Amino acid sequence: MNKRTSRQLADSLVAILLALLVTYFLDGRLGIMIGYPMAVGLLPLVWLALRYGVASGIMVGALTGLILMALSQPSDWVAAFLVKAVPWLGVGFAGLFAKYTQKTLNNKRYSSTYLNIWTGSLLTVLVFYLLGRWLLPWLLDQEVQVPIHSLNFWLGALVTWLVISLTLSLLARFQPRGLIPRRTRYLSRKETSSLLND
Repeated sequence: MNKRTSRQLADSLVAILLALLVTYFLDGRLGIMIGYPMAVGLLPLVWLALRYGVASGIMVGALTGLILMALSQPSDWVAAFLVKAVPWLGVGFAGLFAKYTQKTLNNKRYSSTYLNIWTGSLLTVLVFYLLGRWLLPWLLDQEVQVPIHSLNFWLGALVTWLVISLTLSLLARFQPRGLIPRRTRYLSRKETSSLLND
């Protein structure tokens, strides 16, 4: 296993563990405190997808969803898979923006970097909320926690999107190597050469 693969696996494990901890301990309590359904557990997974791309985003999203599904100890495994695991696959949408997030960040075009981060985060949050909190429970005749026409549904999605986007934008601005891994496949050697990018 080469350094790039081992680093990607380590980052994936860290992202999954952080997502599980935040989702399990913070999202529920935070949602009860402020009255909106939160999904801040998406943050480390969106970070990983912007760092490594679509395939990694889908992989860590699937693993996180499956672990959360197993922790809930469902009686109906098919419904639990659809409602608890499938929405996490939306993290792959953030990975669509990995290449240009890294290229624009490497060239210090911050407005384009922020646009990529905010758009990828928006798509991820919308897919997660619309699938996991509304469409799939509704199709399976399960109780929908917060109806889609309720203001709290959209406020929860908005607050989640803002937290994820602002955090990743600050990371991009002040610690660009947090989003651009060494020897990334999205940048050529010429683009990453320190002699050319002084």
